[in-house]
This record gives sequence, C-alpha cells and structure tokens, in this order.
Amino acid sequence: MSTGNTQAPERLGPYRLVRKIGEGGMGVVHLGLDSEGREVAVKVLHPHVAADLKARDRLTREVETMRRVRSPHVAEVLDAELVGGQPYVVTRFAPGRTLEETVLTDGTLQAREIIRLAQGLCQALVAIHAAEVIHRDFKPSNVMLVDGEPLVIDFGIAHLVNATRLTQTGMFVGTPGYLAPEIIRDSEITQAADVHALASTVFFAATGAPPFGTGTFEAVCFNIMEGRAQLDKAPAWLRGWLSRALDVEPAARPSAQELLRMARALDPSVTSFHETPPDGTKKLPARTRAMETFSDLLPPVEYDRPRPREERPPPYVPAPMPARPPAPRPDQRVAGYPAPQPGYRPPPAPAPQARHQPDARPRPYSPPAERRRYPAGSQLIGALLLVTLVALTVMLPVAVGAVAVALALVLRVGEYLFGDLVERRKVRGSSAADPLLALVGTPWALVKASLVMLVHVPLSILFGVCVWGVLRWGGGMSVNDAAAWAAGAFTAGLFVLPGGGAPRKAVTRTLTGVLRSPGAATVALLSVGTIALLAVMFAMGQETSWVPWRAPESAIKELTRTAQDSTVGLITGLIDDLLQRVGLGFLSPWS
Repeated sequence: MSTGNTQAPERLGPYRLVRKIGEGGMGVVHLGLDSEGREVAVKVLHPHVAADLKARDRLTREVETMRRVRSPHVAEVLDAELVGGQPYVVTRFAPGRTLEETVLTDGTLQAREIIRLAQGLCQALVAIHAAEVIHRDFKPSNVMLVDGEPLVIDFGIAHLVNATRLTQTGMFVGTPGYLAPEIIRDSEITQAADVHALASTVFFAATGAPPFGTGTFEAVCFNIMEGRAQLDKAPAWLRGWLSRALDVEPAARPSAQELLRMARALDPSVTSFHETPPDGTKKLPARTRAMETFSDLLPPVEYDRPRPREERPPPYVPAPMPARPPAPRPDQRVAGYPAPQPGYRPPPAPAPQARHQPDARPRPYSPPAERRRYPAGSQLIGALLLVTLVALTVMLPVAVGAVAVALALVLRVGEYLFGDLVERRKVRGSSAADPLLALVGTPWALVKASLVMLVHVPLSILFGVCVWGVLRWGGGMSVNDAAAWAAGAFTAGLFVLPGGGAPRKAVTRTLTGVLRSPGAATVALLSVGTIALLAVMFAMGQETSWVPWRAPESAIKELTRTAQDSTVGLITGLIDDLLQRVGLGFLSPWS
C-alpha cells in the first residue's frame, strides 16, 4: 500500500502520521511510521472523547484486552500512550482490505477460501476466549484479509468476561446484522455471542449478504431473535456448520474450540456435515448420513406462494417510517438499505418536523453536549489531600512534619524517574529496557531530589517562620498555637512554594492512573473531602501534641532560664577569680 500521501504531516510521540485510514465513534485510525520507518496503525481518541473518563477507561481496557490475546490472526498492540493529553494505541498495520470491501468489490469467496477464513477466524476466537475476553463486534468490516489469511482487528467494544458492563441497561453496541439474539434482548452476554457473530461473518463471505436479511433495523432484529437465518442461500456443505453456530439459544451453540474442530471437518465435496449428535451416539459415515438426512439437499419448504414485493405485508415496524429511507451509514453497509439504483434522484428534503424522529440504530458512546464537564479531577482531589496533610501537621507538628518531608522526597524521586520515562517514550517509543533504566536511574534521581530538598526545606521553614510571626504578633495567638499553624504552613510549602512542582505532578499522575471513571472519581472526591473536613475540625478543636518534643513555649522558657543562669555564673566566676588574684579572696561571698 502506498504511503506517499504526506500532505500536512503530523507527529504523535515518536510516530509520524501519514494519512487517515479509518474513523469511528471513539477515534481516528491513522497510517503512521515509527522511528525506523515501519508502517503502523495509530488509533487516536477524538478530543471530546479523550476528555471523558469513561472513554479513557474504554481505551485502557482495549489495550489490556489486546495484550492478553496471542494469535497470528489477531492484530497485536505495539505501543500505547494513555496518560498524555492525546491518548493513542499503536497496532500492527495490515496492508490489505477488509472482508467487507473484498466481498462487495470482488464478489463472494470460493469454497476453499471460505474454509480458510472460517478456520482462521475460529483460531482467533479460541485465543480471544482463552484470555477470558468477549470481542462483541465480529463483523466483515473488522476482519482484514492479509494474503488470504483473516486478521481480527478493533477491540473497541470488547470487554473481559468478569468486567462490569459499560453500556447502560436497554442499550447495546454493535452492528445490527451481526448481533446475537441475547444482545438485542439485553440478557446475559457470554462468549457464545462471538460464535454467533463469527458464523454470520462467514455467511456473508459465502453469500455476499448478512444471514438475517436486509431492510429496516427492526426487521433485521426481529429475524435475529426469531432465528430466521437464510441458510438456503449458503452452500449446502456449509449449512450444518452455520446452523449449529447460529442457534437462537446460546447454550446450544458450540464453543470456539468445538467450532474450530467442526471447521476443520468442512469439505465442499460432500453435501452433509460430519458432527457428533448431542446425545453422544456414534457418528455415521458421510454417505449414510447423506441418505438418512435430507435437510441439506431439499429446498426450503414454502408454506405459501411467494407474492410480489408490493403485495407482501410490511415487516413489523413500531413507528411509521419517513417517506424516504435514510441513507446507509458506514456501519450498515451490509445490514442496511440496498444501494440506490443508477439514475436515482432523491426527492426534496421535507420540511422540519416539530418532533424529532428517534433513531433506533446503536451509536457509539459520546458524552451529550448539554452535560456539563465533570468537576472533580485529580488536581481537586490532590488539593484535598494536601489540606488533610496540613491539618494533621497542625495536630502533630513534629511527627507529621517529618513524614511530610519524607513524602515530598519520595514523590520527587518518583517524578524524576517516571517523568523522564514518559519523555523518552515520546521520543523513541516504549522499550523492554525501560524497567532496567528506571532501576539504574534511581540512585541519581535520589541524589538529585536530595539536593533540591536541601534548598526547598529551608525555604519552607522560612515560610513557616513568617506565618508564625504574623499569627503571633498580628493575630494575637499564643506561642504554641502560632507554632502549630506555622508547622502546617511548612508542610504546605513543601508542595506549593516554587520548586514543589515535581511532587504535585507525581500526585496528579498517580491519581489520573487510578481514577479512570466518573464513579471512581466521585467516590474518591466524597471520601477525601469528608476526611479533609474532619481533619480541619479536629485541628481547630483539639490541643496540639508536640511528641516527641516539648511545646515551644516551655522550651523557650527553659532556654531563657538556662541562659540567665549561665550569664550570672559567668559574672560571679570572673569576680571571684579577680579577688583571689589580688589577695582579697576572703572578701568573695562565693568562696
């Protein structure tokens, strides 16, 4: 595939984006070149989707899902950047066409090509299910043909078997013509749904049409839920395999491993299918089975004379359809309306309706325009954590102050290590040597952080002394109370004064990696906010504990008394020594 189109080139990390090769509801797929000039596929989230925590969580789940799957028939992940301002995933670029494009352009596949496709897709499905994953979106546009071998791509809506569903009740994601009945019914979705979709994809490759017909969305879904697959259009030798996989009941469908075994037994030279009956009885020879079962040889039963299209009753439609059917969407090229005939001219657009006609087609997730942006972010939660730490320092100045210094040092070391790691990945991409480089760089990061702390800690102490002076003489506080709040100011200075950016970035980076959904951010905000409020209330109402030191006021009094005693002792000692030298020692009252 040519990569000469370099108009308006852009860079994303270490990758140069050559041109756009696809687009979906969540992001755009670009053909890119890595630092060594190799072609890769770079999937980038749309800006409005990347700003949403749920979309980031879906992208993170996609990366984790694809990294769990190991198969030559599944596109592997090469790199990913999920914490930056523009998240992206890099996968192996497949220089070929999708199954949908191939069939629509060149026609249906030959028998041997169909068997090769079925076996390759089954091998991919075995690997996917072995990783406890449900793909949920098997369809011809998500299968690439590379030198005749299928390659499954786009795990954008896949999820782990035990993961929480991200779709709301009553909604589903996928292409209508290739959905399993249980997805439409919004019942429990298992790995059997992938078996159903895989068989539908193979049916399309063999016939050039989806198994449940075309037409309105409601009509296609009705045929799927009723199990009305048009198996008579498929080759006779393939119908038994399709019939088992397209069963309406998920429990009756074969597993991916069993489906692969059945695919390896496909033979275009026979018109019956070899399979073991569910009751476990012995399998009959192909010739005997062909004589005893005629379901694959006889034409489908017609209960009534087919009537012309204009006389047929319309399919079930819950709402009246508009005068002109809508144009097919990219995701409905197969299970949508047929293409308009040559010379067709659309009628003029109707006047705007007062009521909006609902669109029953599933749409990819995108946040509504009227919904305000989520106010709780990692920076707000980090600020509440700092308030909590300051309040604890007011209650326990010595102990918590020492912990705050150690915490600032650790966060600074972590930011120096992982910040440099992120910058390196932006330049040259990820590497297996990254953990080793982080380990080797730890001593230097510790030395660098310690040197910075030698300057930053005195600056924070000076800030605390200034706060103590203002509260002591400007606010009229006692020595102990002013010192307690000055200790809190010292702790705050470790993070907010100039030079405290590294610890703040480390906290923000950590919270961003942990809080990847609105629900988690809300729970964290409420929990940390409650803790911060209680800590401030206790700091204002409880007496400060200076353990393991003494209170500043008592320490100042003792130092003053010690100084006075030392001064008096020095003066009396000088006088006594002088009288002894001049021979008047008997006059000294201290002799």
